[in-house]
Amino acid sequence: MLLVALRYWLPALMTLFVAPAVRADEAYYLLIFGSQRTPPRARHSHTFGTFVKTSGQLGSPDFTFESHTISWLPQALQIRMFALLPECGENFDLHATVRYALSDEQRISLWGPYQVTPDLYERALKQVVVLESGDVRYKALDTGRRSDRVSNCIHAVSTVEGGYRLRVISPSWGETASYYIARRFKPWIIGCSAKHDWVATALGLDAYPIIHREFENPLSGAILSALRLGRE
Repeated sequence: MLLVALRYWLPALMTLFVAPAVRADEAYYLLIFGSQRTPPRARHSHTFGTFVKTSGQLGSPDFTFESHTISWLPQALQIRMFALLPECGENFDLHATVRYALSDEQRISLWGPYQVTPDLYERALKQVVVLESGDVRYKALDTGRRSDRVSNCIHAVSTVEGGYRLRVISPSWGETASYYIARRFKPWIIGCSAKHDWVATALGLDAYPIIHREFENPLSGAILSALRLGRE
């Protein structure tokens, strides 16, 4: 019985010794974005996220700020909802993604910036490496595919939380999908009501017309938005 117990617990115990050390002055932040046209259309929508690490005191000479974005799109930036085969994908940076969404007449919503635990940031870094390895293809409808081989933009971000597995269905698209992803990250968020807007400013996001969302469902999907308009 002891050998069986060690078999299952040894990997977890090892992580206690090999986990990277975290400095007391390090902090980590999450920004989740959802973009879509109005009225919403799936092929004119996107979900992406940015993960930030800071070290030192803001304004001090030793302050450092680094960010990584997960924004998985087809290289040609043309989303084909019913393409039969996966195609080459690319992980775009934050500003290239924002400019793409705005040029496609999509409005952009932001959840956060929220402070998060180091674990979520490390998970995101691993996902960025996988996406940029060239082993993952893009497909808007990736049902029945493992996300470490074929993925849409939604699952490229949600994999940070859920790991690689066979994907069945996406939670709507655009703003609604992004909200559900933010909700899945709640166990790593340090205070959902506390937003750190200075992080968005440091990323240069003040230059764009971005809607800052509270931690609630925007009800802006194709069905719910129509029902809401009918009540107004």
